[in-house]
Amino acid sequence: MNTLLKNSGINFIFLLLIGIIWNCKEKRELELTPQETSVTKQISPAIKELLQFANINFTDTTDISNLLVFKLIDKNGEVLISDLEKNTKTYKNLIKGKSTSELPIFEIIESDEAILVIQSRGSVGAIWAKIIIDNNRKKILKLQFEHMAESEGYGDAIIQSSFENQFVGIVLATDLRDFGLKQNGKVLIEGANMIDGISGATITSKAAVEMINNGLLKLRNM
Repeated sequence: MNTLLKNSGINFIFLLLIGIIWNCKEKRELELTPQETSVTKQISPAIKELLQFANINFTDTTDISNLLVFKLIDKNGEVLISDLEKNTKTYKNLIKGKSTSELPIFEIIESDEAILVIQSRGSVGAIWAKIIIDNNRKKILKLQFEHMAESEGYGDAIIQSSFENQFVGIVLATDLRDFGLKQNGKVLIEGANMIDGISGATITSKAAVEMINNGLLKLRNM
């Protein structure tokens, strides 16, 4: 009888220990789940595109908060602190041709550089540009135009390097519009740095230059 009771007591203690260990294991798994989920979250294609444009090294599981700081220029020209979700949504709206008064800024951590995305309307549909600015030197390091439906052989030439490169390397003006436009020997827009317009695409050329000027003006007021 004593032996049976003794064995029952041992079995009870053994089962109790197993239960404690199992509960601790489940609790530990629950604690780890949120962290593991955030680490393995995929980077959206839109943000990947911006990282590639800026030549920033990343993997599919890189924590974006270690690469970029997010800000927005609102409709009043004020710079607000933002976040990844808000900036991604605003950027997607821009490249889909949706009208928006906000401009997303992506500041690159451990550098003086920032990516500004701006949008306007060309002769047919939306046009936009991604610009990398050195905020310390106030200099344009890289620029890339894109468009939704500009005319082939005319307005779509804004994406050619021969047009884009005219903006690169320019130090922002202090008291003038940064860029002017000349076409067929005529000055169409006054500015500190004259851009040669695209032959046969006056409307698109003017829209592109004015878009850059307006975007940089807002950025300068930061």
